Amino acid sequence: MLEINGDYLEGGGQILRTAVSLSCILQKPVRIFNIRAKRKEPGLKSQHLYTLKVLAELFDAETQGLNLGSKEVYFSPKLEFISQNYKEVDLKTAGSIGLALQALVLVSAFKSKGIVFKIRGGSCGLGAIPVDYYPEVVFPILRRSGLEAEIEIKRRGYYPKGGGEVEVKIQGLVESKPIFLDEAGEVKEIKIISIASLDLKKRNVAERQLYIAKDLLKRYFNFSFNTKIEYAHTDSSGSELNIVAYTDKGAILWSDARGELKKTAEEVAKEAVDKLIKEIDAGSAVDTHLADNLISWLSFLGGRIKTGHLSLHTQTNIWVCEKFLGKIFLVKDNYIQKI
Repeated sequence: MLEINGDYLEGGGQILRTAVSLSCILQKPVRIFNIRAKRKEPGLKSQHLYTLKVLAELFDAETQGLNLGSKEVYFSPKLEFISQNYKEVDLKTAGSIGLALQALVLVSAFKSKGIVFKIRGGSCGLGAIPVDYYPEVVFPILRRSGLEAEIEIKRRGYYPKGGGEVEVKIQGLVESKPIFLDEAGEVKEIKIISIASLDLKKRNVAERQLYIAKDLLKRYFNFSFNTKIEYAHTDSSGSELNIVAYTDKGAILWSDARGELKKTAEEVAKEAVDKLIKEIDAGSAVDTHLADNLISWLSFLGGRIKTGHLSLHTQTNIWVCEKFLGKIFLVKDNYIQKI
């Protein structure tokens, strides 16, 4: 049984998701302690608990500590492959669907012959990747390595009530290829997606976010942008701005910002644009979010990526993967290579 200290480096839910995912793929029992010890409210929250419960059901795992607030979990998978082809997942709160997908997509790609997940929760939350990140960045990048996956966003859900819903179809990997994203390249195309709840339509929140972002981006780029405005029926009021940049070397860079109470559309737009420009200026071939997402995939597929900033999340994921697989990464000058 592998022992994982949950307060290492970043000390958040990432350690838990990665450790249990690798436990399922490698069929290795794991004990994670000091779970989310560096968070204001340590221990398992709803989004972590129900993601783990689904994986436990799919692999008939022997478990201990699967309850809210638990700071220690034991997880031992008994089945080698997922036999089910459909699974409903309810995170019960506005917990991040995007973070739950980190574990579910990875495990399903390597351990199923094809499965559909219907997931309910939050589609965009503070400090978590929005669900749009998957069809815009994660799936297109991983498709090059053999992943077949698609997502339908059926309903958006914001904090505090959640109520978002997605359906994700994942095919097991048949022919896999290494991931090579180590050249940033020059930005040739930008997509701006501005989304708000229907109650904000009278104030033109989505339009304002979009137009301000366009004006700011025009200072850096002299081409036209692809744009999309969406208003959605939601249980709670909210907005988000997502920007995707495509380079001539195949990189897909992402930035986002979330609307909050007393946070203006102007502030949302500036935050998202500033994040994107920071990634571009740093010479990123994968953005900060994608870097830590890809570490587990690199562990099995191989390859080499370049990030503009080696975040604590990325360093933590490297540490967890090497706990399972030994020294497998070479990290130098923000390049990460499977060796």
